[in-house]
Amino acid sequence: MRVLITGAAGYVGRYFARHWQTNDELILGDIHPARNDSRFIPLDITDSKQTRAALQGIDAVVHLAKQADEGPMEGDELNGKRFDVNVKGTFNLLEAARDANVKRFVFTSSIMTVQGYQAPQQVESDAEPRPVGSYALTKQLCEVMCAHYAREYGMSIVCLRIPKPIDLEHPLWKTHPLRPQWVPFPDLMQAYQKSLRAPIDGCEVITIVGESSKRRWDLKKAQEILGYQPTMLPEELGFQLGSEDEPIPDESAYS
Repeated sequence: MRVLITGAAGYVGRYFARHWQTNDELILGDIHPARNDSRFIPLDITDSKQTRAALQGIDAVVHLAKQADEGPMEGDELNGKRFDVNVKGTFNLLEAARDANVKRFVFTSSIMTVQGYQAPQQVESDAEPRPVGSYALTKQLCEVMCAHYAREYGMSIVCLRIPKPIDLEHPLWKTHPLRPQWVPFPDLMQAYQKSLRAPIDGCEVITIVGESSKRRWDLKKAQEILGYQPTMLPEELGFQLGSEDEPIPDESAYS
């Protein structure tokens, strides 16, 4: 399968590019392509012509590209970037995927779309969105677009609502508490790889979070539809769990 990964030079994309262990042929798209990897192509998803060209001959899309600044920060300039990249960019990709008869489209949503459900309330895997902030709102709008394209054009789409992925081998997490919703990279990659091949008609919204004693996000849909099963339990591996809004330190400050 020829799989286009958008945002392949980003935080998640770099991990997938290094560790993807299937027979898929990866095409890595990014506005800042890595020069030392021949799989990379330049891809600005806000450019509809470039996006259509990138989708030619592609079997499936893993859409990771997003406006980089997450969280509650607001402001006209930032929000403009969020809507341009997250909403317009996703629209361009869906249009291009429809025209290219792409077999599977995996959209990266966020559990921030349901951040309005306050603890200790349990959150269903495909709960009605309650976004907090413009970043989460753009992700909700993209979920709406994905449902539209699946319904109107018969596309097969998976929207994965994910939290921050973490590399448990990073020295930072040996001393800093983890948020209970964070998902270790190997489990996240498992979810994406299963999303490419699970038998899905239409559009499915599925939550993927890390496993922990404090988990309040339902994984039943991920388990039943994708066959997803967490393999890494940070608590059992000796990592400390903090609160759901534990401050996030700058990972780049640590070697």
